[in-house]
Amino acid sequence: MNDPYASIADLYDLEHDTFSDDLDLYVNLAQAAGDPILELGCGSGRVMRPLLDAGFRVTGLDRSSHMLERALERCAVPDRALFHLGSMTQADQAPGGPFGLVIIALNGLLHLPAQDEQRETLASARRALDPRGQLILDVFNPSPQALSVFDRTFHHEGTWRDKTGERIDKFSAQQVLNANQIISSELWYDRTDSTGNVTRIATSHSLRYVHPFELTLLLELTGFVDWRLYGGYELEQFHANSERLIVTAEVTATR
Repeated sequence: MNDPYASIADLYDLEHDTFSDDLDLYVNLAQAAGDPILELGCGSGRVMRPLLDAGFRVTGLDRSSHMLERALERCAVPDRALFHLGSMTQADQAPGGPFGLVIIALNGLLHLPAQDEQRETLASARRALDPRGQLILDVFNPSPQALSVFDRTFHHEGTWRDKTGERIDKFSAQQVLNANQIISSELWYDRTDSTGNVTRIATSHSLRYVHPFELTLLLELTGFVDWRLYGGYELEQFHANSERLIVTAEVTATR
């Protein structure tokens, strides 16, 4: 299986470990829905760790063995942390279920390049949930304004320092393929050592974005009910120009 994170797992953490805007939301939902919890596309365990720290039982699933190895290091909590290497379309095969909550965080669903894979992931997630279970997923809202920035322009996205003090610079070039709702990304990471020598690592990936009504239709087709759309991590009202599209959905309708 092609793994775009094979060469950049440690670099990914430099960029994303400081992002915590969504963590309180997941912990609060876990307290309401109950454990165990399944995170699809768990990556290196950024979301898993605070859930484990809050006392929950959590299974992390990811298709990247390199990212999952980092999750094992970060989230080694005996008896409460489980890990499964596999596709999100096989959520119901993850150990530790049935689950009270399934989380697909930070554009995870969009890493599936076709609508049928996204639909099967949602169907599999529903099969993995217990009858009172809940799904929450977070994707970016593909408004015309949001999509306009993916214009093939070469961008410098940030600078970080790794544990050795070496400088890491990330560059990207992205374009939108509207016919298939694909954002194609080429990524380059430049590592500069203390002597000024530069080593470049290149990778690429694609995201298939989903519009709000397409997503709710996919939820309906896969058997979810009582879905709700929000525009951010404080569960504010969703509107056309919201930056995020946060969706919760239930297995069984509440009365």
